[in-house]
Amino acid sequence: MTIKSFDFDNNGTPSTIEYEDDITYGELEAILQNCIDLSDMAKPRVDIPKYRFQILLKTLRKAPFNVGDAVAIRNLKNSQANKIMLEVMKDYPLQKHLGAWVETFTGSQISEGEESQSTTSVQSSSVGQKKK
Repeated sequence: MTIKSFDFDNNGTPSTIEYEDDITYGELEAILQNCIDLSDMAKPRVDIPKYRFQILLKTLRKAPFNVGDAVAIRNLKNSQANKIMLEVMKDYPLQKHLGAWVETFTGSQISEGEESQSTTSVQSSSVGQKKK
């Protein structure tokens, strides 16, 4: 885990935002569980706004507002929230985590460009064989 930072304009006042670039497996799994509904595998449902919001709640460490405070984050101006989200989501792209979940469910797929060979092994049988 590393703390990353970036400059942020807080209503004309320069400030710094710091966030964790790698949360624990359990924290990320809990967020994904809260944001993804796989009850119908044919039509999985993903709540992207909830995912983004929960990532901010969990990862922000320093900001010109109360970190970990849902109300403070919700009260940010949209332009401010989008700037923060743009930086933080570089380390938490939902597609990366969804891909890992889907691969866990479906298994690894071999790409079309790769060659694969299957080998069938059959044990010899004594049935029908003649002895001399």
